[in-house]
Amino acid sequence: MQAHSTVNRSTLARQVTLYIPGLFAGPAAPATLLRLLARADQIAGGAEGDMERLFALFGIVPEAGHDLPVAAVTRVADMGVIDREWWIRADPVYLEPGRDSLVMRAGLGLTLDEAERLVAELNESLAQDGWLLKAPRPERWYLKPPAAAAITTTPLAAAIGSNVHPLLPQGTDYKAWHTRLNEIQILLHTSPVNTAREARGLFPANSVWFWGGGRLPQVGAVRWAQLWSDEPLAQGLARLAGVPSGPLPANGAELLAQPGGGEQLVVQGLPVPILSQADAEAWQTAQERLAHDWLRPLVAAVHAGTLAELTLVSDAGASFRYRRRHCLRFWRRPRPLTAYRAA
Repeated sequence: MQAHSTVNRSTLARQVTLYIPGLFAGPAAPATLLRLLARADQIAGGAEGDMERLFALFGIVPEAGHDLPVAAVTRVADMGVIDREWWIRADPVYLEPGRDSLVMRAGLGLTLDEAERLVAELNESLAQDGWLLKAPRPERWYLKPPAAAAITTTPLAAAIGSNVHPLLPQGTDYKAWHTRLNEIQILLHTSPVNTAREARGLFPANSVWFWGGGRLPQVGAVRWAQLWSDEPLAQGLARLAGVPSGPLPANGAELLAQPGGGEQLVVQGLPVPILSQADAEAWQTAQERLAHDWLRPLVAAVHAGTLAELTLVSDAGASFRYRRRHCLRFWRRPRPLTAYRAA
């Protein structure tokens, strides 16, 4: 896979684009954010969906009827390997039996040693049919079948807390993948690793979740001089595009203290769906932290002229571009967050 060359814009005026999935998902927002949204230029259009929008920021258009190739891209970040093989995520999960349902839990807190031992046990069986499973991270596993699969899947985040039966792989090859999943579940059920975890009162990894299958995509022309993110999907896309990347700074002031100019992309964490009031409260807290830690110093830098432009990108289509002169738009009154979500 050839990385797409990018223009060196490190000497140009600095512009910052904040990609914030779930920006409009909650019930309310801090005044700082609402004021910025009201005074900025609203740019209509754009891909809908958190991962779809992130791929679009790197010039990648989803292929109709296929998964976004999340596995192949995050594998680049996790393993530093670029190839043309077909990979799918097979992340460890716990399926909790209910009445006529199996409800998924993720984030099991596996250690790397536990993950490697579980994968070694599974590979003893999988290798007989030409399948290969890798666990470079305790929570992110990668499966390579003998050939590309004609299936579509549900992203892990969209399945958490849900009954998984209607969310299992669909498509021409679905039966083979359902069978493979059942075989893996049987092997995990008898694993000494899971037995030891249950004895310690921990959830066992009693299943895996197939999602994000595909080959590495062709990256389009990108304008980014730098990526700042802890997200493996963003990091993998940046590597494919030949864009330098660094970890997510603690706040906007720390970002501004970094050397370099040009257009810089900051990717915040990809969201987990709001499932309860407690999640909504956590979302509200995160929005207040966003306003205090990121928006205030970045907006102040725009007003001071040290930052040429600040753009907020959501996963709901619209973007919002804020420049120095926009601070004079006093007549634009803040609107409720729901107004932007509806738009």
